Formats: sequence, structure tokens, C-alpha cells
Amino acid sequence: MSIHRTSSGATPDSEVGLRTDAIGFGDTVVLAMASSGPTQSIAASLAAILIAVSYAGFLPILICFVPMIGIALGYQRLNAWQPSAGATYSWVGRAVNPHAGFFSGWIMLMYYTIGTVSLTPILGSYLLSFFSNAAANNSTDTAIVGTLFNLLVLAIAALGIKLSARFQWLWAFFEYLVLAGFSVAAVVLIYTNHISHSVKMSSSWFSVGGAGGFHALLGGILIAIFLYSGWDTAAYVGEEVKARRAGSAALTSVVLLFVVYSVGVIALQGIAPNATIQAHAGNVLALVGQKIGGTFWQDVMIVAVLGGTLASLQAAIVSAARISFAMGRDRVFPGWFGRVSAKYRTPMNATILMGLLNVVFLWGSVLVGSIGTALSDVVSTLGLMAAMFYLLTAATAVWYYRRTVTSSVSNFILGGVLPTFGAAFMAFVIIYELATGALNGVELSFGLGVAAFGIVLSFVSSRVGKAAFYSDPTSSHGDTIDTDLGSA
Repeated sequence: MSIHRTSSGATPDSEVGLRTDAIGFGDTVVLAMASSGPTQSIAASLAAILIAVSYAGFLPILICFVPMIGIALGYQRLNAWQPSAGATYSWVGRAVNPHAGFFSGWIMLMYYTIGTVSLTPILGSYLLSFFSNAAANNSTDTAIVGTLFNLLVLAIAALGIKLSARFQWLWAFFEYLVLAGFSVAAVVLIYTNHISHSVKMSSSWFSVGGAGGFHALLGGILIAIFLYSGWDTAAYVGEEVKARRAGSAALTSVVLLFVVYSVGVIALQGIAPNATIQAHAGNVLALVGQKIGGTFWQDVMIVAVLGGTLASLQAAIVSAARISFAMGRDRVFPGWFGRVSAKYRTPMNATILMGLLNVVFLWGSVLVGSIGTALSDVVSTLGLMAAMFYLLTAATAVWYYRRTVTSSVSNFILGGVLPTFGAAFMAFVIIYELATGALNGVELSFGLGVAAFGIVLSFVSSRVGKAAFYSDPTSSHGDTIDTDLGSA
């Protein structure tokens, strides 16, 4: 084994970098789980899952688990090579092509900034629902409250990754305790006939036929990808995690998400007939709380969803800030993005800008109809963008370790077969989604147009900024350890 340490990534105006060994393995898992937002995701998707595959929602969650594990293994191996705040941006840029790396970073930024447009109004709506139904349905009122929440989590993210992790632990304990408690209560009450008009489990819940056939199952798989997406946040804090364990945290997060989604969907979908759940699609977990324990427990569930959404928003800001920071540090973005606060050791400029962009997008969607429509169209393609950067990451892991992937059976399976399957699965999903018209022409033109603009920006950046990253991608920041596993 040969070990070479490099440290070429000083910040533009200072030698100050991100705080190393700032958070532990558990902190990183909680951040990754928060980014996926299990409670909020189930609240947003349970009705859609029932439309897509009826009560066979477990199947697409199970089917997606295997490729997600393969992709997470790719993240783990690449993080062992180079922990980087840019993650896929840095890895693809160094191992494959710098323009492909920039494109990866760009679509990840779109995912973690524009995607918050769907989160922030929910925060305002859920909180205001405790005081006034009229205010909860008023877009301006919900935008004001959403802005205040956004500024709160922005401040926490700017003041340090340790504080962000503590904030996530606070909500995670409450959120998952509530979700687990309601799942157990739902099963007990349904099967002891204490909830009228509930739906009990049958063998059709676990068959392709029960899902409505292969075509319907693929529709459910697209929803399952949305449910899982977000665990990659573990990689973006890789430089700040103790003992290079960000990759292991990502892998652990995927396993935990599989358990949470499987139990949650199976336990809660039978709480009421499908028609009733569809009628309460916007607040389905509030319906679950009401069915199980009345108004008080309905409010408890609403608070859990509110907290989960707030945690997801904060994790999105942390992720976007570190991706743009890494790109600024390499000068493919203006160097201003790459500055680190000497006091808090956070990418302060990038964090503030990304948090404020969320507010701009929020108010743009509320006040200007055309902007709101455009953002909505882009949001509809976020699953496609997630599939793209998952595909790129898994494929890069296989490519980088290609020379040693056959060195042992375990290396072949963990480093070759599973990541390749994950990449192939995401490629299939992308092709299927485009070929079957899952997205309409307007959504495709806006979503893919925004993604393609990243390629244009990359070439502009290479000509104008002349960053060393384009001529020598190995100059990308990283305290790297190149071992015989690599292909360098």
C-alpha cells in the first residue's frame, strides 16, 4: 500500500478550512436521515403510493433498496479515497472529466435549493393550522412563516456543524418516536378491530399483481426513489466527520430508511380506505393521528411532520452550502463561495447565500405566477436529477476502482456488482421516465433546461476563470489517501 497525502485546497483568502473531526458517526447518520425526511416524505407520498401501486407499497421500497445500497457503497468507497464537501462533484471531476464533475455539482445544487420550494410553504401551513385554517391556506401568510423558519435554520447552519447536528438530534428523537409509536398503535388497533373501516393486510400487498402490474410497479419505484433520496447529505459533511466515516454513515442511513419506510407504509396505509386517504392527501398523517387518538394525537402528528420538514430544510441548506463551497474553493465558482468563517469554521458565505436563495425562490413562487409555475415544473424533475447524480456517483466508483475490483470476491461484489447494479438501475429509471412521458413537455423543458445550463456554465467557467481544476482535476481539494485500490 502506498500512501500519499495532499493538501492543495487552502481557502481563497485564508488558510482556514472546515472543522475536521467536528461530528461523529451518529451525528452524520441523523443529518442524512433528516435530509431524506421520513415523516415528511411519508406524509407527502402515502396517498401517491396508493394511487400508483394500491396497497403494494412495500414492493417498490424493497426493490429500490438493493440499488440504493449499491450506490451507497459507491459513496463509501469514494469517500475513503477523498472526503470532500463537493462529494460527487469532486469525485466525478477528478476520476472522469472536470466538466462532468461541474455538471454533477450543478444538478446537486438545483436539487438542494429549488427543491426547498416544496418544503417551506408546508412549514407555514402546518404551524398556522393550529391557529387559523384561513391563515393556513393563505399563501402570503404561509410564506411569511416559512421565511422565518428558513432564517432560523439558516442561522443554525451558519453557526457550526456541531450545532446543526444537535438541532437534528433534538427533532430526530421526537419525530421517530412519534412515527414508531403511531405505526405500532395503528397495527394493534386495526387488527383488534378498534378502528372502523380500516384495511387489513393480505397477500396482494406483496405481489406484482397486487400492485397493478409491472407498469404500475415502475410508477411506484419512481416514488420510492424520491423517498430514499437525500441520504447523500452524509457525503457533503465528509471533511468534518471523525475517522472518515461519512461513507459508512451514508450506508447506514439507507438501511435505516428502508426499515422506517417499510414499517411506516405497511402499518399506516390501512388506517382508512383508499378513498378516504385520497381525500386527505395533503394532511394524511394528521388523519392517522385523528383515527388513532383524536384531536390531541392529531396535533402531535402535525408537530412531528412540522419538525421533520424543518430538519429537512436545514439539511438541504447544509448540503447546498458545502457543494457550492467546494466548487468555490476549486475556483470553478467565484472564490467568494470558498471562504470559511475563522470563528465558526463553516462555509459562511455559501451558507448565507443558499439560505437566502430559498427565501427568494419561496417569494417568487408566491408573488409571481410565471415564476411559481416554472419552479413547480423544475421541482417535478427533481427525482430525475437525483437519479442522475446517483448514477454518476456509482459509475465513478466502479470506474475509479476498476483495476482492483477483481482482487477478491468481496471486492468484486461490494465494489463491482452492487454499484454497477445501482448505476444501471438509475439509468433504466431515467430512460423509462423519459420514454414513457412520465414528465410532460413543459416539465422536461424547464427541468432538463436548468440541468443543461450547468454544462454551458462549466465551459464558461473554464474559459473565464481558468481554474486549475479543468487542466489538472487532481488539484481539487482533498486530504486524500490513494491506496492500491485506486486506479491513479
